[in-house]
Amino acid sequence: MQLTHTQSESSAQMVLASLLQSCVWLLVLPAHIFTYLGLWDSFYKKVFPYIMAKMAPAYNHKVCKQKQALFSNLRMFAGPSGQLTLLEIGTGTGTNFQFYPPGCRLTCTDPNPNFSKFLLKSLLENQHLKLERSVVASGEDLHQIPDGSMDVVVSTLVLCSVGSVQKVLAEVLRVLRRGGAFYFLEHVAADHSSWTYFWQKVFDPLWKCFGDGCSLSRETQKELEKTNFSELNLKHIYVTPHWIPSSPHIIGYAHTEETSFAPYGSSALTTAMTEASILFFRTCLALLAMPIYLLSFLGIWEPFCKEIFFPFFLEKLSAIHNRKTKKQKQELFQNLPDFAGPSGELKLLEIGTGCGANFQFYPPGCKVTCTDINPNFQQGLSRSMSQNQHIHYERFLVAAGEDLHQVPSGSVDAVVCTLVLCSVQSVNSTLKEVMRVLKPGGIFYFLEHVADDHSSWRYFWQQVCYPTWKLVFDGCCLTREIWKNLEQASFSELKLQHISVPLPGTPIKPHIIGYAVK
Repeated sequence: MQLTHTQSESSAQMVLASLLQSCVWLLVLPAHIFTYLGLWDSFYKKVFPYIMAKMAPAYNHKVCKQKQALFSNLRMFAGPSGQLTLLEIGTGTGTNFQFYPPGCRLTCTDPNPNFSKFLLKSLLENQHLKLERSVVASGEDLHQIPDGSMDVVVSTLVLCSVGSVQKVLAEVLRVLRRGGAFYFLEHVAADHSSWTYFWQKVFDPLWKCFGDGCSLSRETQKELEKTNFSELNLKHIYVTPHWIPSSPHIIGYAHTEETSFAPYGSSALTTAMTEASILFFRTCLALLAMPIYLLSFLGIWEPFCKEIFFPFFLEKLSAIHNRKTKKQKQELFQNLPDFAGPSGELKLLEIGTGCGANFQFYPPGCKVTCTDINPNFQQGLSRSMSQNQHIHYERFLVAAGEDLHQVPSGSVDAVVCTLVLCSVQSVNSTLKEVMRVLKPGGIFYFLEHVADDHSSWRYFWQQVCYPTWKLVFDGCCLTREIWKNLEQASFSELKLQHISVPLPGTPIKPHIIGYAVK
């Protein structure tokens, strides 16, 4: 259920949350008094391992499949010797050990030394692992671990309680070798417009007190996105039961680059040199594309592009892109039938249909409404429709994603948008229209190329190509961080993953894929 967004109601909710938070604070007043006297921490750090030893198996049971899938590719990051060196931050009772591959060389860290009894028990139960050493250390200070010494770092249910997520991630990057990976599973803040977030704010004082500093309302995903990983694979999930305030989670892993490059260094000189380099290469590219710029100035390029060049080019590109992403699209759209209405019919709206590259992935009998701002895709679209007669085509609308007034509010079960949000005028306005036309509980599917990590060479070239690319390819923007718009939209659930699509020689390799539920 979504909270309303009017200013007065928002203020009332803040007042109510503060009031309830004060009530909760009073309930745990004795614990706060003990903390002030310096008695609570020492007592609770001895008790907390026993609580975790009871709770961890139940939690592991709930996320067993997700953990198995997450850690299934750990072997990929083994070093040249074939052995995998793994550092786990906040090991606790060792609940992840069962998911690590045989022969894994393990280094454990935790700031609480009272977990040692449970850690030894877990090691005895998982003798397929080799313990290198166990270090009493916080995630923010891993000075006992040498730079670049680890293939993999793991953190599960830890970043919620550290003093500084940013410092922990800086340490993760330091200890990882080039090409290493960071795996994470963390509970996070819910969408700010949801009741879950409201109760997270209310119970935060209680949770921190009895969860050894654990925060319910931390937006860990934002810190991960700001960190200089070369690639981030992140998905939002919910752990049952859904009514508990720690139900929203993120799960995934992030890579470091095989070779390091930081176009945006900390010094003003480095920044100036980078900007000068971008400007120089942009000018060179513009000179190469000078005939197109001249045609644009004369008002000839835009109609030619929309009527002839772009429909032809997009049909060819869509065929290549479909081959590269076929498996991902099949997985993405496999649950489409689950969102059919009470009659069993699935009503689907596709924004920016183009030449109909997605039709083959839609379930039989699906009723599709197609929209595109460019009316010149008829030839490619007709070919795709004749090849995919398993679906029913309702109508084709010439409309921009920001203005779908011809589609009634709450009239469709699903909305699909692939390689479109890169070129719309306003991503936020398009997402508002998506929310409007979707039925309650409806689903929005997306697959979009996005900006790469700002410290990467690919982002450098994205910036170089940006003006010419936008002109040649009908407004397509290379440097949009669309995942941020999706996270800010008022969806009740968002499942998003960063992937790389192998399109050699192009700056559009980084993509996001996933779906969001209204």
